[in-house]
Amino acid sequence: MQAVILAAGKSSRFSPYNESFSHKSLVSVMGKPILIHTIESVVRSGIKEIILVVSEDSEIKKILGDGNDYGARIDYVVQEDPTGAGNGLLLTEKLIRGDFFLLNASRVDFDEYKDRMLVKKNGKVKVVLVGKNQDEVGKYGVLKVEEDRVLDLIEKPSRQDAVSNIRLIGTYLFSKDFFKTLRDTPDEHYKLENAISISAKNGDVKIVLTSAEAPSLKYSWDILEVKNFLLSKIKGKSIKKNSKIAKSAEIIGDVIIEDNVTVMEGAKIKGPCFIGKNSTIGNNAIIRGGTDIEGGCTVGAYMEVKNTLIMKNSKAHSGFIGDSVVGEDVRIGAQFATANVRLDRKSVKTKIKDEKIDTHLRSLGTIIGNNVKVGIKCSTMPGVIIGENSVIGPSTVIQKNVASNTKYYSKFQEIITEK
Repeated sequence: MQAVILAAGKSSRFSPYNESFSHKSLVSVMGKPILIHTIESVVRSGIKEIILVVSEDSEIKKILGDGNDYGARIDYVVQEDPTGAGNGLLLTEKLIRGDFFLLNASRVDFDEYKDRMLVKKNGKVKVVLVGKNQDEVGKYGVLKVEEDRVLDLIEKPSRQDAVSNIRLIGTYLFSKDFFKTLRDTPDEHYKLENAISISAKNGDVKIVLTSAEAPSLKYSWDILEVKNFLLSKIKGKSIKKNSKIAKSAEIIGDVIIEDNVTVMEGAKIKGPCFIGKNSTIGNNAIIRGGTDIEGGCTVGAYMEVKNTLIMKNSKAHSGFIGDSVVGEDVRIGAQFATANVRLDRKSVKTKIKDEKIDTHLRSLGTIIGNNVKVGIKCSTMPGVIIGENSVIGPSTVIQKNVASNTKYYSKFQEIITEK
């Protein structure tokens, strides 16, 4: 069989990383881009033929090549304009030979659903979907179902219009003749979803339900969900022999430590955690709660990091970083602290493109773009996003989003009086 992976589009809501990565799936987790984790999941399922839909300016073809390094054969289709998944899929029609899978580029869990979907694919069934019960479904496609039959698909309904709490996960199984329905569906951004809705009303769509974690990747904080899924697959300790672990350091639980890592005296790493190549963990630092520190990073003495992704070549001194994403080549001064929970303990909200977004997360620290410089004694409020190439002055409390290429600081006045 074949698998089509959608990896085109501008990722416009993936601030602040949409400015630095040609596609959001190129963010690295556990030492490799999320897209490679997805390809490896497809190959683990037994599928070797992959068709990638990419943008014209994407780096993906350069990074992946023909797929041989991953046990796959990759063909590429270029989607010149980001006109939606439906039009992207139509571009692949001539390469498709029979039944095929379609998945989003962040479906690192594909191999967990493939066989269950094939069981449902029989008779007149043209489409098999994967769905998950979830309390908040407003940012997803929502499925109306009867037993294992899908009756309708409603894209991003309001709370009152939601027909169920079953959201669509971006993994699909199609018959080749679904292309006829797709071609006949009016051309718009949600062409694919509308074509599935038409098929559902004709009785052609079945569903596989899951209760497992199903990470998506729409907003930048969703990286934490993908990270946690991948970290959950670590079993036991893996410490490369050329890494230097101090005798008084503690490595607890499921932890991967890559080549040439230094863990200094008194440091504690509590899994699941990943420490990338050439990184340094300073004296008495605490790394816990599902933290991923990519290659070339330094976590300084007395720094605590919890449930966070720190991207490659970033350095942070003392303080606390919790439930956060730190970009590449970031420099963070001493005594930095992220507030990661609201005082009223309600879910954290943030702004994307001037729209207030409820993250539905009770714990969310900060999202820091690439190449940001943060002075000493700074702190951030929950859900703050700092754009790339920005400079944060010392002793600043960051209470709102900071645009890219900005200097943001608190103004202090020196007062001298006679005694």
